[in-house]
Amino acid sequence: MIRYQAFHLVSLFTYQPLRGGAPMNQSELIEKVAEELGMSKTQSQRLLKATFREIRNLLREGHSVTIPHLGTFDTATYDAHRGYLPVSDNFAIFPKRRVPVFRTGTLLREEVYDIDSDEAGETT
Repeated sequence: MIRYQAFHLVSLFTYQPLRGGAPMNQSELIEKVAEELGMSKTQSQRLLKATFREIRNLLREGHSVTIPHLGTFDTATYDAHRGYLPVSDNFAIFPKRRVPVFRTGTLLREEVYDIDSDEAGETT
């Protein structure tokens, strides 16, 4: 049942914002998932929080998470390096760090980048 529910989260990205182009916030996402799956908002909230918590835990352990048609959550490691601090006008050594990254899946990329254009390549 959870596999079915998680797969249909991809369909939520056809959301049309009600607030004049503002991004969807967490409560709107919870409401949309509850509506889509026919469950209570509390169950929807628990589902989303558990999903995000598991993604976060896997990234902490160094694993990547791929959601078909959406993309891949992964980490990138940056070595220690010397950098410039414009506020103090000095150089500093930045420590080695690991940061989360997201790479879009092919289907999401094609749907988002599908912009109608005329023959000259200008957007309409």
